Amino acid sequence: MKLKLLFAMLLGGALSAAAQGGYQDGVDNYNAGRLDVAKIILENTINDPQTNKSVSYYYLGAIDFQGNDLNAAKANFDKGVAADPANGMNYIGLGEVALKQGQKGAAEDFFKQGMQTDKKNTALMAAVARAYYNVDPVAYDKEINKYLDKALKDSKNTESAVFMLQGDMKAKDDPGNAASLYELAIEADKNKNIVNREGYVKYANTYFRVAPKFAIQKLEELNQLEPNSALAQRELAEKYYDNSQFGSACLQYGKYLENPNHFQKDEQRYAGLLYSAKDYDKSLEVANSVLSKDPTNFYMYRVIMMDYAAKEDWPAAEAAGAKLFGHPDAEYIPNDYILYGDALAEQGKYEEAVKTFEKAIELNPDKPELLPKLSLVHDRAGNSEKAVEVMKQYLDAGNGSLNDIINMGRRYASLARKLEKGTPERVAAADEGIKYYDKALERVSDNAVLYRLKGEILLARNDDNPNAEIAALYEKMLELLNADPANRESQVASYRAADYVLGIYYSDVDKAKAKQYLEDYLKIDPENEGIKKLYETLGN
Repeated sequence: MKLKLLFAMLLGGALSAAAQGGYQDGVDNYNAGRLDVAKIILENTINDPQTNKSVSYYYLGAIDFQGNDLNAAKANFDKGVAADPANGMNYIGLGEVALKQGQKGAAEDFFKQGMQTDKKNTALMAAVARAYYNVDPVAYDKEINKYLDKALKDSKNTESAVFMLQGDMKAKDDPGNAASLYELAIEADKNKNIVNREGYVKYANTYFRVAPKFAIQKLEELNQLEPNSALAQRELAEKYYDNSQFGSACLQYGKYLENPNHFQKDEQRYAGLLYSAKDYDKSLEVANSVLSKDPTNFYMYRVIMMDYAAKEDWPAAEAAGAKLFGHPDAEYIPNDYILYGDALAEQGKYEEAVKTFEKAIELNPDKPELLPKLSLVHDRAGNSEKAVEVMKQYLDAGNGSLNDIINMGRRYASLARKLEKGTPERVAAADEGIKYYDKALERVSDNAVLYRLKGEILLARNDDNPNAEIAALYEKMLELLNADPANRESQVASYRAADYVLGIYYSDVDKAKAKQYLEDYLKIDPENEGIKKLYETLGN
């Protein structure tokens, strides 16, 4: 299955950090737009001695505000004020809540309180502009520009928070311009010896749509500046993955997971990436590590089944599949049934395998590609009629490759040959096979082998008596083969078959032609007594 679909199937389940670091990591994740991760880190670190509670409460309030839980947002901003009345951001958060509730006057009072905590702090002015933007960018366009202009003027065009907000305002519709603004924010802070992690991440997230290479280079730069940053490590791993650089993503995830501030979801994705890199033993190690902490994680049973199936350890793959399908909360995908069915079939448990594939088809009627798998299991179990029936259902709906269609024709040709000559059953089997060869010829009309195959099944239908239609098919085959003289050496069997059938057919229609084909046959097989005798009967 496609890798990205696979990895999407590995990322369900609750977020659970392996071991949270400082609250700043929660701030960084908030700024990167990972609100669920940020909330967990901020809540889990709120009572750590090194935590700046007023900052953590502000970001928790901001997360609640984005979730439209205004009461919870206000409660967190109030806690932030109580923790440190000198932190202006919580007053601005309270103003944002008031503004959202239609209390513009109260909001303006809170904004003033916030800015008065540090009158020279132009980031607070930009924060007020952001509050207006968050509530209604159209209705408060005048206020937004007023505070942005003042912040730029007072900072002498060095306030990075202004460029960040301007970038956010353009990110959706003008990613190139937005990335340029994030670049300005990065450079403004770089001149102050500050690494603007938010700027780097937003630049990469926005510009990735335009130029993935440059977005990734930006994150590589961030990783050089902040080699211990979990956010920097994870964002780079994600962008490698999003750009289908799965090998690089796998290596980067390996580095990131050494950081104590990683999440279980990341371990799950790493297990999947290791599978894609064919490092099945390491993938099993990571998956089992996750299960040791989270025994009900059905995603890891999926990975383990995949790993063991790739290693062709079918009993172990079956055992993992049994745990997956025995999980009360598991969400199944077609590949789960395929691998579990394969594991059963490879051990000769055909009846169970058939039930598994039938269940998959029942639950996934929009996945016709499951039918050939079921057909194959029936075939291996000796249920040839059922195998043909299932494959016919698949192909008659317009599915299947050219090889699938040709092989179906061959199945009916084989069946026809096994049935008694002169019987309606033999004719019916041949007629079904002819339908599939005709479908194949509709797709590829210049394939010599297809004309031979259709000629052979018509012979079976006609009890091995060649007629004009059969002769025309073999002549068409010869026409195509003769286009390349090298085929005389590489396609000897096809030439022999055509010369034989055409020699017999023309012996009653055109003796000169018959002799020509029989002479060609004897050049290939000069000791064939039957052909010699037939040739002699034609006379001079």
